[in-house]
Amino acid sequence: MTTEIRQRLLAYIDTAHTAVEASYPTVPMYQGTPEYLEKRRLLLTDLSLHLAQDAVQGEFPDHRKVRQHLFAITKLYAELFPNEGFGPVAQALSPAPLENISAG
Repeated sequence: MTTEIRQRLLAYIDTAHTAVEASYPTVPMYQGTPEYLEKRRLLLTDLSLHLAQDAVQGEFPDHRKVRQHLFAITKLYAELFPNEGFGPVAQALSPAPLENISAG
């Protein structure tokens, strides 16, 4: 990948990331409501953009950072799909000790 393409991709990711963060609701959300699910979608998008940014930047990020992002993503999917096996995957990826990871 050329430097120009890398910079262009990072700019697209940054634009998308800014738009996602600006879309976060500021009022309390209640589990089971459509608004709560929308906030979860935004959080998954945010975390996925962090992974994309890390991958495109050039050097691979520290494995602990990747593990933390993947843990947060699988933890969210475990919440959304409790019977699909994401819980054990999240548990396997759980950082030790658990750092400041907020599910939103």
